[in-house]
Amino acid sequence: MSVGQRQPEPLRRIITTHDSKSGRAIFSDAVMEQVSFTGFPVPPGKPTKSDYALAYNTTTFPVQGLSPPTSTTPESKANLDIKHYHSQLVSPSPLNPPNGTSCTIIEVPPGSDVPMHRTATLDYGVIIDGTTELVLDSGEKKLLVKGNVFVQRGTAHSWRNTTEKHDNSGILRVFFVFQPIEQVRLEGGKVVDQDLNLSLRET
Repeated sequence: MSVGQRQPEPLRRIITTHDSKSGRAIFSDAVMEQVSFTGFPVPPGKPTKSDYALAYNTTTFPVQGLSPPTSTTPESKANLDIKHYHSQLVSPSPLNPPNGTSCTIIEVPPGSDVPMHRTATLDYGVIIDGTTELVLDSGEKKLLVKGNVFVQRGTAHSWRNTTEKHDNSGILRVFFVFQPIEQVRLEGGKVVDQDLNLSLRET
């Protein structure tokens, strides 16, 4: 949980699966629907200014092991994605495993921001609630409002919550899907790598 801030209400997340005989879709009860928020670790080891909930993640692409247990799919090989995700909730990370994806909701309290950082991921994002400035390390910025979609391609960025108090009590919520990428290379072969401490080097 972010320091000095209220604890966000747990996220409700629904998971579907297959009936092993009919093949019809049913709701899975393998994992509780409620997902708690925890402090977003940027920069690492410092007091957090925002929170996140790990709505789901996977370890393979394409995703493997979705079959329900049957006479041809033993329990040990069934629903592997759900089993992995369940194990991750003990010590969750907002980012994706090396060969998988992560579905994460970030909540930024009023007047707070997410410091400058760069992840080795391609991010799909949607502003769920509020308004934010997406700031790049070049100094460029864009104002994003509820419903806007963005794609971050391994680039350094920070978030400034500019949500008005009358809008969702000033809270910013952003939906992310993090995906693995190849290394980004610049002129001369320089590698642009993950760096969660960029904000500390700016000061």
